[in-house]
Amino acid sequence: MHGRLACGRPLVVRLASEKYFAETLERPPKAAGPASRGSISSSSSSLGQGSSRSAKIAAIKSKLKVLEEESSNSKKQRPS
Repeated sequence: MHGRLACGRPLVVRLASEKYFAETLERPPKAAGPASRGSISSSSSSLGQGSSRSAKIAAIKSKLKVLEEESSNSKKQRPS
């Protein structure tokens, strides 16, 4: 897979440990403040800006449970 094009961009494949090592060398660890978590908050805007990480995880799990229940209910209602 390394070097193949995906959406016009070449893929880079390496071991997870290599990726972690390369990222730590490129940028030093930052303080975990609200500014550094902007991408997490923006990707889950329905969960709220001030929610803690565990609250976000709980919300995602409950949403997944609801979706699974809806999926199983729709399968039961359809005649096979």
